[in-house]
Amino acid sequence: MLSWVNERFGNLSMKKKDEAFGIVPIWRQPEGDRFLLIQHWAGHWGFPKGHAEPGETAIVTACREFEEETGIKTYEVIDAISFTEKYSFSREGQTIEKTVTYFPAFVQTLAVTCQEQEIQAFAWVTFDDATQKITFGQARQLLVRVKEYLQNHAL
Repeated sequence: MLSWVNERFGNLSMKKKDEAFGIVPIWRQPEGDRFLLIQHWAGHWGFPKGHAEPGETAIVTACREFEEETGIKTYEVIDAISFTEKYSFSREGQTIEKTVTYFPAFVQTLAVTCQEQEIQAFAWVTFDDATQKITFGQARQLLVRVKEYLQNHAL
């Protein structure tokens, strides 16, 4: 019976949950906020993120990954709020259900030093340009929610 189910619906036991944490970097300017996007070697554009090391909290992981991937160390995380994206993808016949939690952060520098092993490019862009450049719809929607939060809160 399980064989028939697996043939018809895919191997249900092969679903794996994955969790990551990241930062939505924001550079505040009188003419409008700029957002830092990174391009992974796989080609897609999004925000810095990564996996927790043993014992790390979500915010500690997000900050460590942000610093590792961008070299930016002067920033202020808005830890009162987080934004989550969820998506699924397949790798080697296994379905991965991924949840990524992001924290917005105001940066004090535009200087970026990309982590060469993971990041091939970066761009500081306006909101409108970011919504065009971000590869995946979930990340675009997350940026919309971040912008709405920033507009509705005096930060």
